[in-house]
Amino acid sequence: NFSVDIGDFALTVELQLDSGVLVLFGPSGAGKSLTVSSLGGLVQPTSGTIVLNGQTIFNSVEGVNLPTRDRGIGYVPQQDSLFPFLNVAENVAFGLPRGRRSPAEPKLAKLLDELELTHLAKANPTSLSGGERRRVAFARALAVEPKLLLLDEPFASLDRAGSSRMRSVLSRVLEHHGTPTVLVTHDQSEALELGDQLVLFERGRTVDCGTPQKVLARQQIVV
Repeated sequence: NFSVDIGDFALTVELQLDSGVLVLFGPSGAGKSLTVSSLGGLVQPTSGTIVLNGQTIFNSVEGVNLPTRDRGIGYVPQQDSLFPFLNVAENVAFGLPRGRRSPAEPKLAKLLDELELTHLAKANPTSLSGGERRRVAFARALAVEPKLLLLDEPFASLDRAGSSRMRSVLSRVLEHHGTPTVLVTHDQSEALELGDQLVLFERGRTVDCGTPQKVLARQQIVV
């Protein structure tokens, strides 16, 4: 649990995730992306504690605030942020230690195959479709074998067909890897298809939690 105060906006969050996909759901401006940024170390909370796999990565009282690179977290932001001067395989490998960044690394080859990117390994990101770029971003985040995966509106830039395909691919890959995942969305179909648990945000606060079906029903949100 932690709090963030930015100007006239205050965010208070209580979350717990043991496994599966936790959906952060609610309208734009409710604090979902700010929560993900705080978990990832991109924003420092004003107060509170964040514990990941038994390790304290933030504690305002004890002065603990691990940098992003030391948190063991994979992050896929709303924008892909792929490097245009690297090909697909090199982008996926970028987060690994220098000695393991070879596209021939077995783990990387397997990831490219899982995300249907093998035939694009040598392609430049600028030549890819939106869905292909998203899959590269997912592969790069998973390559570091994160303790936690953060996905901030990962399908927002895709059309309906592209979003549907990406959800199917992502669901399969996450189930295979078993990586605990926090997914930010305001799309009910994404929440229902991918989420195991859902936390509802309103005006900077978490106001309900449970399975996506139960929370949406309790809040009288049409599903």
